[in-house]
Amino acid sequence: MADHEGYVRYDRIGEGGYQETERVIQKLLAERAAALGMQDAAAEPLVDIDEFQHTAFRTPELYFGYYFAQNRNNLGSSEGFNPGRTVEYERPDSVEHNKFYMVGTWTNGRDGMSLPGGEDGSVLLRYSAKEVNIVTAGAGVIRVLVDGAPISPDIAGHDVDPDTGLITTDEPRLYNVVSAESSSTHEIELQIDNGGGFEIFTFTFG
Repeated sequence: MADHEGYVRYDRIGEGGYQETERVIQKLLAERAAALGMQDAAAEPLVDIDEFQHTAFRTPELYFGYYFAQNRNNLGSSEGFNPGRTVEYERPDSVEHNKFYMVGTWTNGRDGMSLPGGEDGSVLLRYSAKEVNIVTAGAGVIRVLVDGAPISPDIAGHDVDPDTGLITTDEPRLYNVVSAESSSTHEIELQIDNGGGFEIFTFTFG
């Protein structure tokens, strides 16, 4: 991040550091205003850090493919990644925040995890965010549970059927699972009835 004279004053790569970044932005804007003889336009900080604080704890993007998960492995299952192999994942006794857990028989692919023909499976995750999205391919029906109960209509994502609480996947794309008004922490379970070639690639959050 450069100041008004073009000098780099701050650099950060990847997720996180939202509060620190916002403070640097405010400081540099104040310096620019002073250098130009401008009155500080805002009596209050440009962004209320307390209101903004929840984004610092938002769950980062999670990758199901062993290649993309290198150096940022958030797979909590004790069986771990097994490149190119099909693994039987056991249901965990507990779920750690910001880690996903596979349940059932899953094949470990470079870009994602897939269910072999005829096999069903689940994914568990404890997350913090307003929105939860998944990127999948193949046919399947996903039952969404939040904190052990069927997802409620007030936080159900755009791709969740409001009558059944199910997501039907029929093409490779992003599916919106949760869409709440504010950020909060929950444990989500995706129970997948495999319709054929189901594969999951990423979790993304908003």
